[in-house]
Amino acid sequence: MKKILVSIIFIFFLIFPKAFASDSKYSDFAIWYRDNYQKEIPSWAIAVFDYETKHPLYYYGQDVVMPSASLIKLVSAGAFLKYNVNWNAKVGLTYNDNEKDLRKYVGPRDSFALLRIATNDRIKISELFASMLIGSANNCANAFPRILGIKKSDFIARMNKTAKEWGMTKTKIDEMSGLSLKNTTTAHDMALAACNAFAIEDISKYSRSDLFSFTTKLGIKKNIKHTVYDLRNNKQNYFGAKTGFLYETQYHVAAGYITKNGKKICVAVMHTPTRAESEDMVVKIGEWVDEMNDE
Repeated sequence: MKKILVSIIFIFFLIFPKAFASDSKYSDFAIWYRDNYQKEIPSWAIAVFDYETKHPLYYYGQDVVMPSASLIKLVSAGAFLKYNVNWNAKVGLTYNDNEKDLRKYVGPRDSFALLRIATNDRIKISELFASMLIGSANNCANAFPRILGIKKSDFIARMNKTAKEWGMTKTKIDEMSGLSLKNTTTAHDMALAACNAFAIEDISKYSRSDLFSFTTKLGIKKNIKHTVYDLRNNKQNYFGAKTGFLYETQYHVAAGYITKNGKKICVAVMHTPTRAESEDMVVKIGEWVDEMNDE
């Protein structure tokens, strides 16, 4: 039933697309992309903002509501930073963090991203936070309320408050990891989330890191690679990025991107068939922004 409802939303969008540039000096990216690459854009919703001014540069299906997937972890990070955090404190991950609380959102045989450490091992809170942002570790996000010593409902309330502060008027939050289909958002809201989250250094410094390495208390070496492959190879082009994936939504990406001409933009690309296509859209949008600014 969940998949059917999501499909209905996406079919409605296909029938009634909304594509426009918000400033008359910008052409339609969809037309630019088709003319340059002889194909239609593969994503179902896009929003692009100027990072400095928060002025919208391009919208396409920007208000279509869909599950956020792991992009909601940007809001989880923002809410977490509202509390006083001892980054060097050592914490563990429990069975509830790893499996019990999360399994209900996925199939019995489905895998999902986790930071895998023994239940008797310990890591710094900073390492847990980084693993969530860089490797999209669901158990790390799920552990936030327990680590803070508060109820999950209180943390989710703080997430919803953070989303409102960031201008995310159509976002609803059900839990911290993004696995729940009840976490819903729009491309517009996630582009704004990128602008706000990546303006926070404690989020940006991890979200723009291609690789993060640390050693657990038990001496286990962990190397966390960024889930945005293009950032691994071209990290100079990003001041932050986050991916999201669910079978129901396919691939999302929210990025703080620096164009070749040095312009900072916040981009959300939603519901793209493949990871490579979602990342390529961010790069192509950067090319388009530079070309429009040169006119």
